[in-house]
Amino acid sequence: MSSPKNISVAVATYNRAQIIPETLGHILGQTFPPSEIVIVDDGSTDGTREAVEAISKDIVYVRNENAGPGAALKRAIELCSNEWIALCDDDDRWRPEHLARRVKLLNKYPEADYTFSNFTSFGPDARVDYNAFSDIPPDWLDGFPHPDDEGFQLLGRDLLGTFLKLNPVFPTSTCFSRELYEKCGGIDPKFSRLGCWDAHFTWRLVLHGNTACDHNITVETRRHAGSFSRLKSRVYVQRSEMIQTSWKDGWIPDKYFPQITQSILDSIIEASWWAWHEKDHQFLREISRKTSITDFPLPLKLRILYSRLIAPRIK
Repeated sequence: MSSPKNISVAVATYNRAQIIPETLGHILGQTFPPSEIVIVDDGSTDGTREAVEAISKDIVYVRNENAGPGAALKRAIELCSNEWIALCDDDDRWRPEHLARRVKLLNKYPEADYTFSNFTSFGPDARVDYNAFSDIPPDWLDGFPHPDDEGFQLLGRDLLGTFLKLNPVFPTSTCFSRELYEKCGGIDPKFSRLGCWDAHFTWRLVLHGNTACDHNITVETRRHAGSFSRLKSRVYVQRSEMIQTSWKDGWIPDKYFPQITQSILDSIIEASWWAWHEKDHQFLREISRKTSITDFPLPLKLRILYSRLIAPRIK
């Protein structure tokens, strides 16, 4: 791939009239400015359109019938006119050097066509001094070359198995080539309303692309009650179902069957833990029956047995 000279930014939005001006301000304030911003509004009922148009008439604004964030972002990406496309959620912030460092990363590793960076959080529910990459288990990075002095790291190709174990990517930090987007099949809109729809897109990209990342924090994700309102137990069940559907759809090579099976089980286990923490014993009973009780670790087995035998008898 050639180094990007022009980068389009794709944004999906819904009812963000009060927030999106801040996000756009950070996009427009880049030291390497994007040459195009495309926003697809997923059927907002507030003044989002007026808020966008007040920022700049040069922003491409398109309104969708409400179909979920995945479908809106799919359309935004496919309306972009440049070879390189960066994503930004409508309530997040880019630091001023975000795109400049992405260009520098791609100059260093011109073979890369899918990239992401480290991120932190802000807002009323943010973790103080959060560093997303610090949460990555050390063994996940085993086998990858070490980051260089700039904090850039080439991870390589065919990484679906690795990213099924752990997905360190947040959409606002990503930038990829149009060629890769078309090669991997893009965003599948049937998952558009799931709380984990973006993971499916990431899996496709890392399967077909050559991945590189920036260990520097260039993105700030907003953390507030509305940004993670879905129950975690439901999101992990959706993840397990999305993996099963992806396997049935036939785009995952057969060699990944062991990782697919393990990832489905891991999602069910994680969903069960969250159901316990959410004190939803009925849902814990339901999801724990998706696999054998012997598949669960002992501490979780005891909680499942409590939910099945004791919790129904307690008013």
